[in-house]
Amino acid sequence: MTRKAEVVSLGARASSPPTPSTSPRAARLPRTTLVRARRHSSVESRLPDVDRKVEAISSPMQHPQNDTEAWQLIHEDPFDQAMSDERIERVVSVISARSAAPYTELLRRLVGIEDMSEVEAHAFFRRVVQHRRTLSAALGRPVHIRVAALDLLTARPTKSTARRDSHPIIVTPSLLEKAFEVATADGVTGLPQRAHFMNLLRHELRQRKRRSLCVAFVDLDGFKRVNDEHGHARGDQVLRLLAEAARGTLREGDVLARIGGDEFAVLLLDASPAEADAALRRLRDRFEQLTAPLGTSFSAGIALAGIGEAAERVVMRADQAMYRQKRSRAAALSG
Repeated sequence: MTRKAEVVSLGARASSPPTPSTSPRAARLPRTTLVRARRHSSVESRLPDVDRKVEAISSPMQHPQNDTEAWQLIHEDPFDQAMSDERIERVVSVISARSAAPYTELLRRLVGIEDMSEVEAHAFFRRVVQHRRTLSAALGRPVHIRVAALDLLTARPTKSTARRDSHPIIVTPSLLEKAFEVATADGVTGLPQRAHFMNLLRHELRQRKRRSLCVAFVDLDGFKRVNDEHGHARGDQVLRLLAEAARGTLREGDVLARIGGDEFAVLLLDASPAEADAALRRLRDRFEQLTAPLGTSFSAGIALAGIGEAAERVVMRADQAMYRQKRSRAAALSG
């Protein structure tokens, strides 16, 4: 029986505490990162237009509500399908035209490194490009530039690398996984970032058969006021408190990721919309307790993934549900 896609908005707070989920998976999350995501790569037969993707990411645009393709172009990783020197150089040229420090920006988007100067970032990025060519030739197949960057970061210097050359090495899955998690973790909260979250969501959508999968989109309420009145350091503390609240309320296996700014996403496996709604209510109650002196909260929308639905479409529907819920909450407060 085919499950229909559903969208729900997280409703107003109930007068009595919601009943915790009775799912056998309802265990406490052991750490801030919440989940150890799996990485999978594939080469699609038809690659999307990298130029349009990078240009959309590099330029400020209003958030579209009904255009799935435009929404996807704004948010996707510009290196997602960059599997050739030509496409990599196109990413570089577009970002270079829009940024005063393009190589610093490229490394931030590629592996999350932010503490290099532009000169150092330029030199390292070119080493990564050359290392990708070397790995591709050795393996006889295209190697993603992010894989080459992580391999280069984990390579140990030897006497033969005195000229700052790099040689292909074999990276164990556990070492690569640890390097990936460190490189893709958000610097403020320690949570996975958007690219990591989307890769995991795509994998789960490919694997699911009868399993229910919900995505929640979370946007903080009152966050700008905290930054304006108390400073950005206090605002960062609020972001970290959401991660702390998640550790005690979400189940083991649920994934909370920072999408950007004060926006977060939650992946809830084996959860119906009602169970996801209950989980988000618990998370919001705990977050409001932790930030009570500041008066912050959040609005959230939930989308139940449909069979064969694209990851970007599921997240967009959850985002739209969140905006409906945010307007509803604002109207209730003003009334």
